[in-house]
Amino acid sequence: WELGTARRAAGDLSGAYKAHILASDSFENIGDHARAVISFLDAGIDLAAVGDLEAAKKVLEPGIKSSVGVESNDVDLLERVVSKEGEARIAYASILWNANDKQRAEAQLGEACLRLDQLEKDASERKLKAKKNNSMQIENLGYSIDDVIPKGGEINCSRFKNEKFLTGVVSWPQSLKEKVTSLQNLK
Repeated sequence: WELGTARRAAGDLSGAYKAHILASDSFENIGDHARAVISFLDAGIDLAAVGDLEAAKKVLEPGIKSSVGVESNDVDLLERVVSKEGEARIAYASILWNANDKQRAEAQLGEACLRLDQLEKDASERKLKAKKNNSMQIENLGYSIDDVIPKGGEINCSRFKNEKFLTGVVSWPQSLKEKVTSLQNLK
């Protein structure tokens, strides 16, 4: 999926889509359903950035539905799944809004915000509990060989109003940033 992320950042949305689909299929083939879902949602975000509502819908709707059933003992991985689901919902809401499907756009945005708020609350509670228990704290080195998906406490709906977040954290291309701005401004 790193290739897909790099291609998206370089503006090659078609290449990003293909790389994310390949990553999703590969993760599913080795039994890593969580990362398969994340990659599939990224493929949908690539299509949303292109502005192809029908193609994006065919990927995002089943991708979002499948994200709800992901199971794992790895809490950080589950946080990344919920984070990516929220990002995908906001991307989907943005293209629905721009296609004048306001009611469905608002429903997707509302659900995204609800899920991201819950993610943030859960992450906060876990961090507070770990601090109270004097659990061993693992230093965040600022990079990962796994991915750069925001976890709980690093993503919420209001951050999608921030240009730096859209560019630097979720790496959305200009076309999708314009759509989410339109949605956020209710234009």
